[in-house]
Amino acid sequence: MIRKILIDFDGTLHDTEAVFASKLEGLFGLGGRELYQMYLFDIHRNIVHKRYPDRHDDVDFHWRLLLQHLGEPYDTEKLDLLNARFEEASKAVLEISKLFPDAIPFLDRLTDAGYELYLSSGRDSQVKAEGLRKVGGRDYFTLVLGEEVLGRYKHKPTYYREALKAIGSSAEEALSVGDTILTDIFPAKAVGIRTVWVNRKREELPTDAVMTPDYEVTDLYSALNYVLSM
Repeated sequence: MIRKILIDFDGTLHDTEAVFASKLEGLFGLGGRELYQMYLFDIHRNIVHKRYPDRHDDVDFHWRLLLQHLGEPYDTEKLDLLNARFEEASKAVLEISKLFPDAIPFLDRLTDAGYELYLSSGRDSQVKAEGLRKVGGRDYFTLVLGEEVLGRYKHKPTYYREALKAIGSSAEEALSVGDTILTDIFPAKAVGIRTVWVNRKREELPTDAVMTPDYEVTDLYSALNYVLSM
């Protein structure tokens, strides 16, 4: 029986992409959302994750790759501008500036129903959890997880193995809820955790069985109904 739920933050509870898009708007003649997705998907996930995993946290390396991808010459002023804009966006995210409207109702209802909730984020998970506590007016999480807590990158199955140890759970008792196949679905499934994909953007369902979520929803209200019906 599922009683322990690992919940992602960025893109699941919080509209992080919108925050970054607002800060990056107009750079290099591009829309902010387009530039952020280029950074996140083309650079961070498709290049750094796959080819340079040891440089996961090397910010300058990311900016150099992004400039190269854009066909822009290396320029320290451009690097400084990118760094400044991303820092502004990161601070705004940690202020919990743009929660999805279904986030707090989702957390409230699961907490009231007696589920053990665990924030399963990348960076700054403790700060994000504290921000949610302030907004919602209560402690939601039995334990706060994250890459800095578990010492593993979230796109790796080892992250979820360590998470299970930390929460004292078998895979059969746990559920991972998140918006990203690469970090919330695939690695969780790899260790036997059931998964719910919050597909707010209505992306195509992956055809590869190892990437396919156990259940797909477009918002957290639907995810809540699914969890409560299990």
